Amino acid sequence: MVQGARGAHVPPSGLAEVAELVHACWSRPDPAADRPLPVIALLGRPGSGKTHALDHFEAVTEGAPVARIGFAAAAEQRPHEVALHLAFLLARKHRGSKPLRFPRLLLGLLAVQPELSLTDRAQANRELRRALRQARHRGAAADAGEGIAGLVETLGLSPVPGIELIVGVLLRGFEYMPASTFLNRALASYGSAGPGSALEELVELNRRNRTGSTTDQETVDRRLCLAFVDDLCAAYGRGHRDHHCLALLDDIDHNPAAARFLDVLLGLRTERARTGAYDPLLVVASSATTQAIPGPCEGGPDDAHLHHPAEASYAAWRERAGTPLYDWWYPVRLRDLDAVEVALEAGRFETESALRTGRPETGLLARATPLVHRLTYGHPWSVHRLHAAIERLSEHTPEDLRGLLDTPLHGPDGTARGAQLAESVREYLLAGLTDGQRAAAARIAAARTPKAAVNSGLLNGQPEHARDTVMRELRNRLWLSRPVPEDANTRGGTGPSGYLRPKAAQPGAPAADLSDTTHDGRPVLHPWLRLLLLDELSGPPNGSESQWRDIHRTLADWHHRHGHPLDSLYHRLALDELEEVVGYFVTGLAAGDLRPWLRELYHVTAAPVYRAQLSDAPPPRRAGELAREHAPSAYEDRARGRPLAELCAALWLAGDPRHRLPPGSPELNYKIGAMFRQLAMTADADADTLLDEAARYAD
Repeated sequence: MVQGARGAHVPPSGLAEVAELVHACWSRPDPAADRPLPVIALLGRPGSGKTHALDHFEAVTEGAPVARIGFAAAAEQRPHEVALHLAFLLARKHRGSKPLRFPRLLLGLLAVQPELSLTDRAQANRELRRALRQARHRGAAADAGEGIAGLVETLGLSPVPGIELIVGVLLRGFEYMPASTFLNRALASYGSAGPGSALEELVELNRRNRTGSTTDQETVDRRLCLAFVDDLCAAYGRGHRDHHCLALLDDIDHNPAAARFLDVLLGLRTERARTGAYDPLLVVASSATTQAIPGPCEGGPDDAHLHHPAEASYAAWRERAGTPLYDWWYPVRLRDLDAVEVALEAGRFETESALRTGRPETGLLARATPLVHRLTYGHPWSVHRLHAAIERLSEHTPEDLRGLLDTPLHGPDGTARGAQLAESVREYLLAGLTDGQRAAAARIAAARTPKAAVNSGLLNGQPEHARDTVMRELRNRLWLSRPVPEDANTRGGTGPSGYLRPKAAQPGAPAADLSDTTHDGRPVLHPWLRLLLLDELSGPPNGSESQWRDIHRTLADWHHRHGHPLDSLYHRLALDELEEVVGYFVTGLAAGDLRPWLRELYHVTAAPVYRAQLSDAPPPRRAGELAREHAPSAYEDRARGRPLAELCAALWLAGDPRHRLPPGSPELNYKIGAMFRQLAMTADADADTLLDEAARYAD
């Protein structure tokens, strides 16, 4: 039944590899024996699909023992209360599988109730029997109240107010068992020398839980979590089960209770592993920051401790964890959607919208895939938000999407709420950062790399806390990524990404193929977040033209002092100094191999554009206006200067996907291709390379 349910649910876009990993770990190849299981930690930026992944796992495991806790809204909990929450969810009736029983945990829970005071063996025996008899009367109430959402919502509070109903659920299967028989069975996990020593241990746990001492509470938490694990192992040791028990822990970075519970659980797991024993609990957790994961994870794009979904597997974790086992964590970085997956999401969105509204599908979202994918770089939540905005915008201007990020948000009743799409998305993606850190992040976005922003002193005037912590926060929140190769692929043309990158050294390869002056491999801000921050920096209320010019002048001068001419030109172009950019590139047209020249051209013209430079004029016309306005001397040279100035201006505008419309045949492509062809007519030695590049912008 569980296998059939799995086949009926397709993983959300971008999560197929993660789904395969979880299913491989969840299955029990040998139902008669347990095996080591990792704690799979799904790490991703806000909106990367972590919660959707857990939704999917919960759906495909329907009918099997599965428990899910969301820690974002949970109150403070002790580790044993988290174990109790899991036990409550696992002990409920599951269609198609026998509920799990937790007699050891139940007995320990009864022993540490605040209102119960145990003093010696005999008194403890009497009190525990009385507590069991009282609990049996609550079984019917538990059956009636199990479906009440408020019951689950009460869990996680300390002390647990829903304890009576919870105990009733945990007593299922033992309603008619004599109290003495139940006690003897449950006491087997306590003490070391029979029922007497077991009762003494429960008396001691009761005493420790009432002292208020941190050390005593940790002892109680550890012992009750051990009872929880022992119950799981006993349940799986008696029955034939094809799948492990699954615990889905959402947003573990939001609540320290999750980390404390997992620390205790993995400590117990390590002790058991020394004897070759393993528990059947598979934990899949989600977090928006690497800080929730113990160990050396720091969140950079080349962090060797974070694993790409395509490379993650049970065998890979087992090899990495070592023998004996010492590392139970298996952090997996969720990926963004590729262009095909964005197109599939567009189709699903339109189909669902047509069913909801009764309007026919137009195919506009599918046609807008190049725009949506290049804006968001496949960030899942943002893709959905842009699809919704495009659908609403299309009701008025079906093909004009240039103002997409400026569209106002609408409430459920269809009325505008005031905030614009870009502002709303930016607020969501940066949730958790202070105002100072956000302001510092916007200044970092102005630089090509965060390293340049820090080294140039761009953050020196910021508040001390923001200056000292913003880079760590961006890294831990997974907002740093590998740089995207700048070429026709990022400007609306065709061709594989990175086609201009030098190939690996081959015997006899020309020297020009072995050097790249434009790529240093340092991490950059995620392009989508950077675009949103630059948008904020280049206009009110948080940005101004004077601030924009001060920041880019600082960066241009710093790069010039340190011998980085291309990066200096990059920021000078952001200051509208197009004349200097054209002057640099016009001299390189005489080279015998123009591939390095092309790399540098794309690198420099990737500079950000200040919002005031844009107008309602079509981008091809605006490129000519920018060339005439900011490179007047070059514009007078009809042979080389003018076409090169217009080419630089067109490539500069094309760096923003909103200027490459309509998505299927961007207007700027004709301008860029024409300028490349015109320059090829005057090239001294390598017209062929320019003609090839022009062909990448042909319809």
